Amino acid sequence: MNRKDHTTELFKQQLNCAQSVFTAYRQTETMDEESALKLATVFGAGVSATGSSLCGAVTGALMAISMKHGRKDIESVNAKIKTYELGRRFMAEFSKRLGSCDCEKIIGMNIGTPENMRKAQEMNLFATKCLNAVKTAGDILETML
Repeated sequence: MNRKDHTTELFKQQLNCAQSVFTAYRQTETMDEESALKLATVFGAGVSATGSSLCGAVTGALMAISMKHGRKDIESVNAKIKTYELGRRFMAEFSKRLGSCDCEKIIGMNIGTPENMRKAQEMNLFATKCLNAVKTAGDILETML
């Protein structure tokens, strides 16, 4: 299975957007799947299920970009500069396609309360809007990594 398909399969298995994107696009020779899932957990649903911050699909993608290109030591200043540039490019393209990198704006409501989380589930927003965000992140990462 390719990474893009793996991203959506993970999401369909009830993993959050950050987990799905980061786990599929992590550097597999550096990090195992269990560690990736654990690391990305807190970034789902607008960071810690606040529903008002950066979309988890964006966060997972930025983590994957950083894992591949990020600064690994004090001398790697150019790696930091390149990683920031790639992160900005990713966010600009994601925002261009979905209108924002913000969870609340993408979903159309803040899912940071139990009541709104239930409403979003009832409205099928995770299977539509969030799945689309995960797919979009995968599409963009395919061209960048």
